[in-house]
Amino acid sequence: MIEKISLSRQDLEELECLKVNPADIQDDYYDYSKIVVKKPWGYEYLIFSNAKVAVWVLYLKRDAQTSVHCHPNKKTSLVVLEGKVNCSSLAGTRARSAGEGLLIDKGVFHQTTAVSKTGAFVMEIETPINKRDLVRLKDKYGREGKGYETQDQYCFNSKNYNYISFQSNVKKHFGHCSMAFKKLVDSKSLNEILALDPEDVVCLLDGRLLNASGHSVLDIGDTVVVNEFRQLRPVQVDPNSEILIIKNTDPISKVSDIVSRLLNERNVKPIFIVPGDANVHLLDSIGRCDGLSYVCMRNEKSASFAVESFCKLRSTVGALVVSSGSSAISAVPGVANAWMDSVPMLVISGQARTDQNTKGGVRQLSDKSLSITNLVKSITKYAVEVSDPAQIGYHLDKAIYLATDGRPGPVWVDLPIDVQGMSIHEDELSKFVPEDKSSPKLKGQISQVMEMLKQASRPVILAGHGIRQAKAIGDFLALIERLKIPVLTSRRGADIIPDDHPWFFGRPGAYGQRSANFIIQNCDLLISIGSRLSIPLIGRNTKAFARAARKIVVDIDAHELQKPTLKIDLPIALDAGEFIRECLTFLPDSLPSCAAWLGRCQDWRAKFPPVLSNDSLSFVRMLSDEMNENDVIVADGGASLIYALQAFCFKSGQRLISSTGLELPGFALPAAIGACIARDSKSIVCLCEDHGFQNNLQELQTIIDYQLPIKILILKSRGHSIIRNIQRDYFGSRFVGTDHEIRLGSTSLARIAEIFGFPGATTLQELLKIKGPAVFEVQIEDDQDQIPRPGFIIREDRKWMAKPLEDMVPFLDRKTFQENMMIDVIQDEL
Repeated sequence: MIEKISLSRQDLEELECLKVNPADIQDDYYDYSKIVVKKPWGYEYLIFSNAKVAVWVLYLKRDAQTSVHCHPNKKTSLVVLEGKVNCSSLAGTRARSAGEGLLIDKGVFHQTTAVSKTGAFVMEIETPINKRDLVRLKDKYGREGKGYETQDQYCFNSKNYNYISFQSNVKKHFGHCSMAFKKLVDSKSLNEILALDPEDVVCLLDGRLLNASGHSVLDIGDTVVVNEFRQLRPVQVDPNSEILIIKNTDPISKVSDIVSRLLNERNVKPIFIVPGDANVHLLDSIGRCDGLSYVCMRNEKSASFAVESFCKLRSTVGALVVSSGSSAISAVPGVANAWMDSVPMLVISGQARTDQNTKGGVRQLSDKSLSITNLVKSITKYAVEVSDPAQIGYHLDKAIYLATDGRPGPVWVDLPIDVQGMSIHEDELSKFVPEDKSSPKLKGQISQVMEMLKQASRPVILAGHGIRQAKAIGDFLALIERLKIPVLTSRRGADIIPDDHPWFFGRPGAYGQRSANFIIQNCDLLISIGSRLSIPLIGRNTKAFARAARKIVVDIDAHELQKPTLKIDLPIALDAGEFIRECLTFLPDSLPSCAAWLGRCQDWRAKFPPVLSNDSLSFVRMLSDEMNENDVIVADGGASLIYALQAFCFKSGQRLISSTGLELPGFALPAAIGACIARDSKSIVCLCEDHGFQNNLQELQTIIDYQLPIKILILKSRGHSIIRNIQRDYFGSRFVGTDHEIRLGSTSLARIAEIFGFPGATTLQELLKIKGPAVFEVQIEDDQDQIPRPGFIIREDRKWMAKPLEDMVPFLDRKTFQENMMIDVIQDEL
């Protein structure tokens, strides 16, 4: 229903009292097509305009209301697209739901209030198009007497897909309503309008509609329901007349629109995209979906790292949309690392048409066609090509569910381009309903844990990232406060507990802290929670790992409890959060004191601190001192990650994002983009080596385009330092492939960034004070001799044998080493 509100005497009297200066409401001809205007009640944006009509979409938050205002020189149609509102004039209030609206005369004072729980979307159709033609009578936000919003309230969006031209030929959904723009060229196209549902809404945007007598039946900007339109008996149209159609209930949707709507409803946003010719339907739908924003990256590899980092920081599903062929293949490195690091990442790829898919021995039919799902099945929890449009909702929801169910991991949905563009009735969509899962009974296992704690004199907890994934950090801190035993952290769990916590004693590992390795190797009870105990953590001599300890390992992935590298005394296949909460419930009032053991652990920490005389470690410690609580640092894999784990002192709330599974050398720069987006564009510190920086130069432009406050720290060395030391120690100093920078030198990388528009800094302190993006290149010595690292010996049979985790290079003298061991060490291990 569309009701007309005519100008009243009271409207005229109120407008006369305001004594409006005509100059204040003259058109300034501003181009609103690429901005969103922020309002105290929500926002609005222009979706269509021509020389005569402007169509705006307004979003009003729950209980928010526009001012009581009028437009002295233009008429306005209001149509509710989603939700419920109360529309008030000086004469009274009318409730309006989706598909209903008002046609408001020039000069009529009116106000709209959203009453739905989720707010309301309202379409406003104005003619003429002067946005400054606005007079406010009353306003709860204090804007009485003020004109239209000034430019400081404009959000500039140069990639705004919401503005539509008639060349676009699109339909846009809001809830159950849809809107579409159509050209009327002859009587056939007019009959299509007359055949619509009687309660659908039409608005003339341009041209003329004539009755049998040759008179216009509808003025430009007028809005009526189809039933009333039929009664006007239009029989003739001017060629290229333009009309807006709002369907009250539209169950027919384009598949790509369904994808974007589901992502928005499941809060999988923003979407990281890389444009390609096989994902154009998806791109268009993402751009047109209200509430669904996107980040456009330069290439798929860096985009996959950005999404992975986004997921790691938010502990939620993130999405990447790529094209087909090499575009999809380029996203594999990030997916592979997400598989190793348990990251819930969703990739949606375009694909060739379904009738061009190859079967059997034919390798390829269409250009850029490749069965990507067959390639990624081994590194995803779910990979599917959707050829039936009715199955898109099922597969997308299943993928999103599986990404976080149990041990998180990446998922992949491949969508052929012809399927993307198909339309389907909403009732035909299959739905995914996850199975109910019963929680395991743990009382017996928890009792065993408590009994083993009572018997231990040197217990240690190893805290892994699974604790964060289970959203159980608060419960974990409560547990260790009651247990009062030493806590070590894994590489991905490094930021779970601040370094100054009284029960924190370091980070063990092959490249870990020497003191932490002494602690874990001398314990008699190891409780590992949410760590996969990979070889970089337990060392290559896996039989010697915590060899005097009984081991309790809690992991949500049962496969991790059956690895040949570990001998586990009490395996518990369980979510880390559930285990911690059960322990808190059954923890006895008192446990044996560990005072002597805690004293010994403190002694190791004091004896073997990080070697800060090394350039790299001293710089990272300086960075640590300068950073504040809740800051985020993103580090490349390899040496940068080692430096951070060795020397960075984590403060409360700080996060370290890195590539721990594959230790990707070019991870940090694009990952910093994802982290910055995840933090709503708050500052990020990016710690990358020179080679990692060079791998991603094109994404410097992305940082500049989005003005992301990323502080890039380039650790400039002679490159390949870790590999060169291995070549020196075990391959006769034959530096094959690792001596380019030594022989030839390299250019200043900071100068390259400055070409893109990055301001350079001369000190670390200066870098961190710059508000926007900035770069600082620091020259470091790459001599690794002073940094603790894995120890090896080459036996007489020329086989390499790894030393136990505690016996690190540079080796301690044997007397000092034995003095720091509380367990018997056999001679072969020395």
